Amino acid sequence: MRRRDTLHGMTMPRTRRSNSQYRWTKPKALAFLRALGHGHSVAAAAREVGMSRQSAYRLRERLGEGFAGVWDEVQRSGAIYKATLQGR
Repeated sequence: MRRRDTLHGMTMPRTRRSNSQYRWTKPKALAFLRALGHGHSVAAAAREVGMSRQSAYRLRERLGEGFAGVWDEVQRSGAIYKATLQGR
């Protein structure tokens, strides 16, 4: 039997999420990198796309040096961007 949630005393069937919601997709990876570029932490950027910090680091490992290099560069740019905003 599927678990049901309650809302104001009413029983509601739980909706299933699609597999793509549990996986990294190209749009999610790009949005994650964009968030890093805006100075977010890895955890915050991952949360923004519905993923965990741990899964982001697994993605980095899986995609290799090219992705890791972009990640590092975007993260450096994000730190500069954030410092610039704080310096105003």
